Amino acid sequence: MIELRQATADDATMIAALHTESWRTAYRAILSEDFLASGIEADRRRTWTERFGAPNPAMRAVIGLLDDQPAGFVCTFLDEDRTWGALVDNLHVLPAAKGRGLGARLLRSAADWVAHNRPGRGLHLWVYQVNAPAIAFYDRMGGRAVERAPQDNPGGDEAPAIRYAWSGSRLERLRGAPGQDETAKAAR
Repeated sequence: MIELRQATADDATMIAALHTESWRTAYRAILSEDFLASGIEADRRRTWTERFGAPNPAMRAVIGLLDDQPAGFVCTFLDEDRTWGALVDNLHVLPAAKGRGLGARLLRSAADWVAHNRPGRGLHLWVYQVNAPAIAFYDRMGGRAVERAPQDNPGGDEAPAIRYAWSGSRLERLRGAPGQDETAKAAR
């Protein structure tokens, strides 16, 4: 069973652990081996402790539970881009939980929150070009590839990335997909 709940400062360490595990599998071709082997835990703990330590009303993180166990999360920032709107800064699902609908629920949750707080605005994210499974997922979710550009990564390198966007009818289709009733509860 999938459940969503809004994250709090008490969840920073757990989100950092989810983030670390996801990156170690999905980003092997993107982040340096040294960073994935040693620096990633402290980096992600620092990032999430800082984010929750300085509350930002334009940020929202939602944790996805699968059978009552944390299995993924999404973090969204409102008003990050004048053209594309809110930014899904992170969307991660543990490898063992993929293919069960959790990623779709989390993305819909972000879309619902944006629509509720910034009606008429869009949603976008960046995905590394070599992350073929994520690209296929965003295509299935109705995203549109609108830009390609190199992006810095926490490992200190740069990698080619694609901006995916949902706005107008694409955002409404994303929000109206199955499971919206449950994600709408977490959106408010």
